[in-house]
Amino acid sequence: MVKILFDFVQFLYTTLPLVTCVAVLTLLSVLLSKSIKKHATVYYIVTGLPFVLVAIPFIGRIFGVETFGFNRIPLLGGILRDYIHAGTFGFPLLIIIMYMGALNVKFKWVKKLMSIRKELSIISGFPIFTHSLIRVSNNFTGPLAYFTRHDEYMETARAANEAGLWISNFSFVLGIVLLILFIPLWVTSFGSVRKCMSGTAWKKLQKCSYVLYALLFIHAAGIQAGGLLNPRGGGGGHAQIENTQAPDNRLAVENVRDQTDERARGTRPVQPENVSASPSPGRGGGGRVQSIGFADIKVSPRAKQHIHLISLILIFGSYLYLRLRKARTDGSKKKSQTAGEIV
Repeated sequence: MVKILFDFVQFLYTTLPLVTCVAVLTLLSVLLSKSIKKHATVYYIVTGLPFVLVAIPFIGRIFGVETFGFNRIPLLGGILRDYIHAGTFGFPLLIIIMYMGALNVKFKWVKKLMSIRKELSIISGFPIFTHSLIRVSNNFTGPLAYFTRHDEYMETARAANEAGLWISNFSFVLGIVLLILFIPLWVTSFGSVRKCMSGTAWKKLQKCSYVLYALLFIHAAGIQAGGLLNPRGGGGGHAQIENTQAPDNRLAVENVRDQTDERARGTRPVQPENVSASPSPGRGGGGRVQSIGFADIKVSPRAKQHIHLISLILIFGSYLYLRLRKARTDGSKKKSQTAGEIV
């Protein structure tokens, strides 16, 4: 039973990574809400440590100093790769924070999330900045060249579809705008910074989060849509990046290749054609027929891209619906209160 449950979770994580991460992080946030509120600094240190481990060798390379790559450590390397990949930590946390404003606070679990919204906002900044540190530095020059030196870029571009190539590069460039917009929203989440601002100024700034959410959807959906339309890749700029990376920079290279934000993680290797998944009676299996579980279900990378794109549309579409519904409800309550005061 435990193995079936584990295989099921692994299958969901492989096929629906964003939805699975949002569900898991929501559950953990609710269960640990009191602990996060009480020991916020500890959580900041723990979640910020991977950022430091990625930043140290990155900054060292900028100054021509080769430092030890923590991604070489087997278990830690996997954690760092997932940490850099926005769909595992940073993006799901932003989705949770986004949804809080659209949910009914009458629910106990929503109240628990709302009580740590500031803390989750700060925690989300570390994986977001880690993601930006690697992606922006390694992916920005290629997409930018598509718009500034188009003819030169297209000479080495691996383009199967011009529209897909445009969408992909535009989405990557949009990542810079997202980072610039995210920085003030993240910094003002800290209590010490918020105290230096007036309540009106802080509320006005926080309204920019709606713009952030909209651009975040365009950015994520654009990368998926561009990859589907142009499956051959992003073009010459990305190829040059991969060819010029130092051997020790494997972590960055792996994330540059991950243009579609989809990776087949945790799946079992495909069995050779001459190996039967269900041996016939009398063939080494003692007459038993092997059952096929969730771990044996194979979903193609292209199908995963479609699933991820649909997941993004459903997540942001449902948020928009809930947010508008709540706005109408709040508006009706205000009108009723105003009418009551007049009477």
